[in-house]
Order: sequence, then C-alpha cells, then structure tokens
Amino acid sequence: MQLSGTLTHKGVRQCGPPAALSEPRLAHFLLLLAAAALTIGAMRKTPQRRQTSRAPRKRAFARRSRRSASPSAVSAGAVLASNPPRNEACCPDLRGQLAAVVEYSNDAIFSRTLGGTFTSWNAAAARVFGFAAAEVLGQSSRMLLPPGRRDEYRWLVARIRRGRVVQHFETDRLRKDGQRIHVSLTLSPIRDGRRRLISCSTIARDITEQQRAREAIQRSERELADLFEEASVGLLWGAPEGRILRANRALLDLLECRAEECVGHNLREFHPDRADVENILGRLANRETLQNFQTSLRTRSGQGKVVLMDANGLWEKGTLIHTRWFIRDISRRKQLEREVLAISERERRAFSRELHDSLGQQLSGIAYLSNVLRDRLREHGCPEAAEAARMSKLLQQAIGETRRLSRGLSPVRPEPEGLGIALNELAAHTRDVFGIRCCFRPPEAVLVPDNDSANHLYRIAQEAVNNAAKHAHARRIGISLRQAGGKVTLAITDDGVGVGPLSPRREGLGLRIMQYRAGLSQGELSVLPKRGGGTVIKCVVPPPALKAHIPAG
Repeated sequence: MQLSGTLTHKGVRQCGPPAALSEPRLAHFLLLLAAAALTIGAMRKTPQRRQTSRAPRKRAFARRSRRSASPSAVSAGAVLASNPPRNEACCPDLRGQLAAVVEYSNDAIFSRTLGGTFTSWNAAAARVFGFAAAEVLGQSSRMLLPPGRRDEYRWLVARIRRGRVVQHFETDRLRKDGQRIHVSLTLSPIRDGRRRLISCSTIARDITEQQRAREAIQRSERELADLFEEASVGLLWGAPEGRILRANRALLDLLECRAEECVGHNLREFHPDRADVENILGRLANRETLQNFQTSLRTRSGQGKVVLMDANGLWEKGTLIHTRWFIRDISRRKQLEREVLAISERERRAFSRELHDSLGQQLSGIAYLSNVLRDRLREHGCPEAAEAARMSKLLQQAIGETRRLSRGLSPVRPEPEGLGIALNELAAHTRDVFGIRCCFRPPEAVLVPDNDSANHLYRIAQEAVNNAAKHAHARRIGISLRQAGGKVTLAITDDGVGVGPLSPRREGLGLRIMQYRAGLSQGELSVLPKRGGGTVIKCVVPPPALKAHIPAG
C-alpha cells in the first residue's frame, strides 16, 4: 500500500490509501494511521539520544528489514513515519481527527516500544483489559501475558523487529481481574523519518464470546459426529443422484463392507431391485418423507437383507443438498415372523387334515348307517323312518360343514397352481354366501411355487373380498392374478363405497393384516380409489419371495 505526498489539511480519505480499498480495510488503515501518528507524536516529545558509532549498523539493519518486508506488510504507520509532516502545526485538524479515531474505536488500540513498554492506551483498551491508561503507560506489556505465552510473545516481537505485520493473530490475554480472554491481534511496526523501527502498534479485538460460540459449535459437531458414528441403526447421507456421501459403522456392518467400499459408491450397488431405488430417490426428490418403508439391501457377499427405512431430504433454497437415511435391519425379525406364521399354517393344515380324514370319515360312516336304518324302517312301515331321514339330512349337512372348515383352514393346495384353484373357489363361495357377482378370470395360469407366499396372497384376497362384500356394499367384485417380469400381481376390484389410501394411521385391522402379510412376502400393498367409484387393492410380490423354500437336508 503506497501513499503519495505528505499529510496536509485534506481529508483523511484523500491523503490516505487509494479509493479502491474496501470499507473494512479502510477502517483498519485509519486505525493504524491514527495509532502511528499518536505514537510518533509521543516519541517526539522525548529527547532523542545522540547517534553513536552503532548508527551504520542500525541503518544496515533497517535496509535489510525493508528488503525482507513484502509490500503488503508495510503498515500505514510505517508509511506515515517515513513521510512525516515537516511542520506539525500545518495539520492540527488531522491529528485531532486521528486521535478521535483511536479514542472512540471499539477495538483496543495501544502502542509500545520494542522493549515492550506501553506508550499509548485508548478507552477501548481500558474496557477490554480493565486497566486505566495511567496504570499501564510506562509499564511492561508482559502484564497482559498469561502463563505459557512468553515464547509466543517473543515470536511476535521477532516478527515486528523484522518489519513484518502480524494480522488477526488469535491468542489469550489477561484482564486486570485475572480473567483470561481470547483476543485477535493485529501488530504493525512503526518507523521514524529515517525508516528506523521505533515502536509497534497493536489493535486487539475481544473475541471471547465468538470463541465460546465457536467452541460450542465444534463441541456440538463432535457430539453429533459421535452420535452418527455410534448409532445402533444404520445412518447414511446420499447425494441426490444416489452416491453415498457418508455412512456410519452400523450401516457398514449391515452391508458387510469397509468404509472405502461404501462411501463414494452408488446406492444401486447395494440394492437387488434397481427400480425400487429409482422409486425411492424419485420420491425423495419430490420432497416426500418416507416412514417405515420396507425394502431390501444386498451385502458385499451377495446376501439379501430386509430393512425398514425412514428417509428424507435436506433442502436449501429449493435445492436438494443430500438425502438422509435411517436404516434398521429387520431380516431376523422377518425370519422369525415367517417361521411363526409357517408354524401356524402347518397347524392349520394339520387340523384341516384331521377334520377331513378323521372327523369327516367318522361322520360319513355314521351317515351311511343312518341311511341304512332309514331304509329298513321304511321297509317295515315304522313311523320312526321320518326321524331317521331327518337325522341323515343333518349328518350330510355336518359333513359338508366339516369339509368347508377343512378347506378354509388350508385353502391353498401345496402345488404351484394351487393359488389359482383356491381363488376360483373363493369367488364361487362369495357368490353363494353373499349373493353378489364375484368372478376370477386369470388371463393365464400363474404358478407360485412357494406355498407360504401363495397362502399370504390368498388371505389378502379373502380379506379384501370380505371387506368389499360386508363393508363397502359392493355388487360386483373382480379377482385377478397376473405375472409379468417375474413379479406376481394380485388385484381385487369392487364397485362399493370405496376406502381412503392405505397409511400407517389407518385403524382398520383388516387393512393392517393385509399390509403385514404383504410385508412377509416382501411385497408392496396399495389401496387406491377406482375410477368411476369403488376400490382397487393390489399386492405386488417380487421374484425372490415366489421361489419355493427347500429345507436343508
């Protein structure tokens, strides 16, 4: 920063730095200028010692300092000292203006000799450090140093002696009451008319509160980082396009990989169904929040994991910054649920076989004997023949009810085409019981090898049909079963009063049971209004759930 000419009665901005300086830098310049002016004025009142034979050495040192200092390191005070007014009386207004700048500045401004003795002290310095000017002038600046800062002070003095400017140096200093405060220091060397280094000006800003706030933010960030890393559920930050930005230890354990094998990779690498990932990312990009969303992940070893996920996006000014995923592994829970339900289904099938093979056979034998008794009574003209006939009729009804109970307990036969047969029987039963139109017309034979998944789909269809007939007052019900792309889609449509969309807040037990059974089959259930009135219930089951489970051994 170069100044041309000497200080005159012109304005400070006119005789100071170029107009290209920004306001903050201009203010800093004025503070340094004022401090330097006052320092030089104070030192001129002190008689100068006569130059000794060591003067050439000092001039040589000054020349070396000028050569080592960069242009940016030349302070306003140094420039002022090198171009002092030839007659101090010619600019009394300027000196008064500079004194006012220093005195009423919000920053502590003081100057000291190279030996560390205070030579000036403004009002802000008194507020910041608690010392009045009379208490510090002529005293050593080491009174402000807390323990352990001596080496730091020597380093600062060494830089000043080399003609360097120290800017925004953060450190600790002591107040009069012994309190330790955090300050930001700017130190500038001051030279006389012969460019000899004579003193140092300091601007100190109390940044204790800022430092506390910064430390609080850093502490909060550390705590959040620890919470993120040590959380028991998998946490993930993802870019809008699906790239993984950050993953915690629980997620890495879930995916069975190291951080470098996960962070920076795309989510699609860890998902068996890319279309499902696109669906999730699209919904998040549309500002949707996902809660208890069931999906699957694939580990590095290729093992599938069933997870429950909550996800949302972090938005700033309408831009999606990143997505946040909370992932819980429910594979074990789902496995236990499937096992419990499989045990229940086995018990139902066993009970069904008992009804059909044991009770049904016994009732059939009793019915045969009652028919024989009826025929013999008729041959002998006995009046008890009519009672025997009524008994035979009741036995036939009991046999029919036993068979219906047996089929209801185990409606799907353990064969690939068993689901289609069971749905056709469900439609016929609905027509007979409720007296409404219910049809099942599959476009083609759909094979479901896994009997558990077939049973879940049948129970979903049974619940949906019963709801439509009993609660929606439907007159027509349609059942369809399709297979495309390896996925099986079961759809039940009706023309009833309709229901609202399926949500976690719905209280209907039937809908929750349907959603639960769909989850056990790794499927997705949707309940949507039908165009023209009514409801459409769909359950889509992916290929992995349709494969038959073969017991080991």
